[in-house]
Amino acid sequence: MKWLELVAKQHNEWILMAKKMGAKSYAEDIVQEAYIKIHLYTDPNKIIKKGKVSKGYMFFVIRSIYLDYIINKNKIKKINIDDFYKDDGFKEIKQQHLMKFTSNDNLDDEEAFGRLIDKMDKELENWDWYNKRIFEIYRDTPLSIRGIARETGISFVNIFHTLKKGKQIMKDKFNEDYEDYKNQDFNQI
Repeated sequence: MKWLELVAKQHNEWILMAKKMGAKSYAEDIVQEAYIKIHLYTDPNKIIKKGKVSKGYMFFVIRSIYLDYIINKNKIKKINIDDFYKDDGFKEIKQQHLMKFTSNDNLDDEEAFGRLIDKMDKELENWDWYNKRIFEIYRDTPLSIRGIARETGISFVNIFHTLKKGKQIMKDKFNEDYEDYKNQDFNQI
């Protein structure tokens, strides 16, 4: 774990880098997330070159995390605390206030998407263990096809064809449900 300590020695530089991207008060959190990502998914030889930390590599890791933060931040609906607070504490939350930060459309959307994912997961249970595992690794980790090949020792061509076949199966079985989801015909799923 010495290589991670070497990366962390430039902590203030990584914070400044995140702030320059626009992270402001979230810069520390983004850098901490970067440490977690490089610890879990990075080969130390990619980030440490001749005993020095690759600033370019860290820039791309931090930028990726910051962009994910921006995308997810824009999905969150903010509410005004004054709607719920009075001098002696919080008011009783009434249904009309609750509707300000929850929307039935959004709940229907999430519920429908959950049903679609459940259907796909049930289909995945019927696959043989190899195809299922490759598909799950690709779906559930940030690894690319080449990254999976590197981690597993399986040919990237084999992984590519396995995923291509799996995606086609999912598309054939769930294309109609996905179209219903996109068209907001949630009760059809």
